Amino acid sequence: ETLKKDGFLKYEKHINITPEVCEFCRECTKETGCPALKIIDTDYGEKIAIDASNCVSDGACARVKYACPAFEEVIITRKRPPQKQHAAANRLARDSDSPLPLPQPRTFERSWNMYAAGVGGMGIGTISKVLVVAGHLQGYDATFFDKKGLAIRNGSVYTHITYTQPNTPISPMIPHGKADLLLGLDILEAARSVTGESISRIASPERTTAIINTAKTDTITTLIGKDHFTPETLEASLQTYTKADTYFGANMFAISEQLLGNKLYANMMLLGAAFQRQLIPVELEAIQLALKSMVPRADLDTNMEAFTIGRRLALETLESLVDSSPEEPLETYQETLTAKQQILERNRRGKQVAQEYTSLVQNIVETLALDSNDTHRILARYIYDLVQFEDINYARGYVEKVKQVHANDSAAHNYRATHAAIRYLHKVMLIKDEVYVAHLLTSEEKLARDKRAYKVNTANGDKIKYVHLNRPHFTVMGLDFEGDIDTRNWQLHLMKRLKFLRRWLPEWHGKEKAFREWYITRVIDTFAPNDTETYEKHLQALECVEDVRGYRQIRYPKMEAAKQRVETLLKT
Repeated sequence: ETLKKDGFLKYEKHINITPEVCEFCRECTKETGCPALKIIDTDYGEKIAIDASNCVSDGACARVKYACPAFEEVIITRKRPPQKQHAAANRLARDSDSPLPLPQPRTFERSWNMYAAGVGGMGIGTISKVLVVAGHLQGYDATFFDKKGLAIRNGSVYTHITYTQPNTPISPMIPHGKADLLLGLDILEAARSVTGESISRIASPERTTAIINTAKTDTITTLIGKDHFTPETLEASLQTYTKADTYFGANMFAISEQLLGNKLYANMMLLGAAFQRQLIPVELEAIQLALKSMVPRADLDTNMEAFTIGRRLALETLESLVDSSPEEPLETYQETLTAKQQILERNRRGKQVAQEYTSLVQNIVETLALDSNDTHRILARYIYDLVQFEDINYARGYVEKVKQVHANDSAAHNYRATHAAIRYLHKVMLIKDEVYVAHLLTSEEKLARDKRAYKVNTANGDKIKYVHLNRPHFTVMGLDFEGDIDTRNWQLHLMKRLKFLRRWLPEWHGKEKAFREWYITRVIDTFAPNDTETYEKHLQALECVEDVRGYRQIRYPKMEAAKQRVETLLKT
């Protein structure tokens, strides 16, 4: 109703995860199995993030026991419609500006078979309805068999569609190897339908053309860390079991989000690409009439637009249509160093601290001489983190310990121990107590990133507010105090100024502090290998904290397991 009346949403509420706060302990995925959670790569390793196209903002993922404080509600209010950021969508969809050639409908003798595979919520059912209606309008007998999965990503969804000439009885199930077209809206489900292990095995290299959305959609088992797959491997499998010379694959989710603001229109893009490649035996008018019949009126124009974009994708190179680069390209080392220096300059005693920070980074980059922009960028970011956590002297201690490891490392081992020390010493020194988490949740870098993600333009009258879902924990005089409270930014701005609590409350996060000191003295300070075997064992010891993730009760057993592993490795 609001969209119909005003043309835009004046009030939006989203669930967000701050990646710097996330520990990638996977507790939220294990406890809830929420299909709106996904895995992303960052300079701090893999993190859990929110898939905005699937999230219903009910907050269930944030309410599990011992969940981390990375979860928050983001509330957006707008006075005017958001400004279009991707005008390319309109350009791509306007036939009048650059008319698309009409493909000749595919012909067939006895039957034409299509199989579409995905998971719940991707729009496989819509594809099925549109093609069945279009087939009837074209004068065919259209039969179909749909298999529905659980909600969103929790179950596979597929459809068999068969066109025959009138009065030609045929089974709605596609026989083995007889599919003419495979539409894979989920690449994993598409691959499952063609391999030798598949029950259906609907494809063959002689007959089947595959049109595939190559985006990776994490399953529940990949989210909880029990499984892993790569789209590249699945693409190779699909091209093995279908006609490789007619294969078409593109990340339709990324294109749909970039051009239309939501990945849910990828199904129509996939259909448009198949139509334009003369793989569907119906005319354009039949598909357009079917869309008008089967798609809700409020969403019809966008689906038509997506269908036309898919047609163009089938004809032109991806680079000529959309920006295929990442939404937020990685900064260079110099860009990161300059940006962090400028932020520090705005703090109290900022210019002096910023100068010392810059000198510290430049010194270690010159000393290590690893000749890697990525490593230099990460060092600039990590040292900045430690300055913000405590002060410049704390960051200087980190730098000296990394140099110490490097002095005992060698090019013969590709300086693997140095790289490990850079990452894991930062991890144990950066204790995410309530003070530092408050800083991370209110940093200017985070605010700028959120404004980009949620298309917040303050000049257009937009406002952004937060409700942080926190569980603070304090130990005072041996007594534990913890709560379950929702905080606003002003409260966290106060909290992040209370670094003195770390000295006043020595028991506060005492286990994390003890683990930090143990790691420095037992692992960093003892690194002095004299042969390859000893080097490999010390390297494994340096990496022992990889699995030390989570907060408090989730983290503590992992710290003990890491200690035991190191003692086993270094006992000689």
